[in-house]
Amino acid sequence: MYLDFIYQGSNLLRNRLLCCLCTLLLCLPARAVANEWIYTVKPGDNLWNLSERHLTGVQYVQRLQQMNRIKDPYVIPPGKKLRIPVAWSQISDAVTARVNHVQGTVLIERSNRGEILAEPGMELYTGDTIRAENDSFVTIEFADNSRMRVQDNSRIRLDKMRIYGDFGLIDTLIHLEQGRTENSVPRDTHQDKRFRIQTPSAVSSVRGTDFRVGTVEMRSGTASEVLSGIINVSGSKKHVIVPAGFGTVTSRDEPPMTPVVLLPPPDLSGTSGYYESLPLVIHLTPLNGAHAYRTQIALDPDFDNLVSEFTTTTLPFRDGDIPDGEYWLRIRGIDKFGLEGKDAVMPFALNARPEPPFVTAPLPGSATTPDNQEFTWTSQSEPVHYIVMISKDIDFSDLVYFNPELKKNALALSKAESLAPGHYFWQIAAVSPTEGAGPFSDAMPFRVPFPGPALEKTEIDEQDLTFAWRAAAEGQRFHFQFARDESFSDIIHDETTEASSITIQKPAGGTYFLRIKTIESDGFEGPWGLPQMVEIPRDFPYWMMLLLLLPLLVLI
Repeated sequence: MYLDFIYQGSNLLRNRLLCCLCTLLLCLPARAVANEWIYTVKPGDNLWNLSERHLTGVQYVQRLQQMNRIKDPYVIPPGKKLRIPVAWSQISDAVTARVNHVQGTVLIERSNRGEILAEPGMELYTGDTIRAENDSFVTIEFADNSRMRVQDNSRIRLDKMRIYGDFGLIDTLIHLEQGRTENSVPRDTHQDKRFRIQTPSAVSSVRGTDFRVGTVEMRSGTASEVLSGIINVSGSKKHVIVPAGFGTVTSRDEPPMTPVVLLPPPDLSGTSGYYESLPLVIHLTPLNGAHAYRTQIALDPDFDNLVSEFTTTTLPFRDGDIPDGEYWLRIRGIDKFGLEGKDAVMPFALNARPEPPFVTAPLPGSATTPDNQEFTWTSQSEPVHYIVMISKDIDFSDLVYFNPELKKNALALSKAESLAPGHYFWQIAAVSPTEGAGPFSDAMPFRVPFPGPALEKTEIDEQDLTFAWRAAAEGQRFHFQFARDESFSDIIHDETTEASSITIQKPAGGTYFLRIKTIESDGFEGPWGLPQMVEIPRDFPYWMMLLLLLPLLVLI
């Protein structure tokens, strides 16, 4: 217990020291002064040409020299950081952003045009509101090459997009009204940038960072998660520095909570990389500490082109209708605070179309007839051909039949192709000109039953009839019926036996019918063999003998 206390205390101290260090690192280059920006001197720069490019006039040269303690205004070492007041700077509000990618329905609200659909390449202006509807996403690129992905059911407003000087400072302010954003702000050593996301409860400020911001708790709180770099999160006139791998939640009218470690990436070692059916069923090893999960599916490893995104509290994940193709999967856990953790990423492929047809015979677990082995299935809506495989094992490593070019929706095996009695598996796939070869159906077990045995020997004596047929295989039995009619509605004898012969009491003379079927060791009953007919000689009546003898008696 004491050791646990010491360990926890050391972790707390380490985290506080880390936050302090990050604060110093963030503040040293720019001093985080809102009314100043930082310029990094390039070769050939001096205070005169810098003032012409970035300031409203050269009258600020002397004050700029004094502020930055420069000895020679004509010779400045490259790489030196210069503080430049915003009030002295040229300011341009004619700054636009651009829509890079759209998935689903994303609407742009613009004061002079109302509501319009977002399209790739569309320019966005200060004051625009962007709304991504359910299962919809949009990626926006800003003047400083920063990128924001607005996730589904989210709404943002572009409050400010300004350039100070000759692209010396690019200042961007976005108001997140609801939902979540994923953001990448590249670090540029030669250009200052301020990228801020404001929510009703917090402001997240960065200069070069990959981070996420979202509203939580019915929009009354803000979740800020840092993947690389550091961000400054402020709320209720207080702020915290959040380093990479940490996150914080800011409730309305409260300061940001102490940053906590983000959940690690989920384990995808047991997640399949190939799927052949829809909906997708994505299995995942449960992540300790995760109360929910966010899953994203994209066409590219950078996840700029999202095609699907959803959250769930249950495993496995299920996703609906997406086209066949190659994709990237990204999954992260969500902790008890609503903070989303680090990402696990892997590629996968989907080949679910054309879907295999529905089979009509033999159905899984059923049987063909021994003498007419026919396989049938439903027709597809578009022109296709079919691939059929039959095997003795479920892995289809012991093929007994393969045909990749079946044009019709039926297959009747010829006498030369007919299957011997036994257990088999079959599966079918469709091939279309647009989708190519689709996935195979599940392996469907069926059997070819032993036919009803034919009589090999019949004996008739004074009292009994004896019938014999082939010997039984291990575990087999036979069902024998003997009837007065071919339809077997008037059965005289009905018996199941393990023997390969049966003796019954001889009936009166006349025509009779018999049939036999095989019962397998697992109880499966094969088809009846063809009915066979037997003639029992009729007994000669005694009165007929008297009629024949009567003429002789008269002569005597």
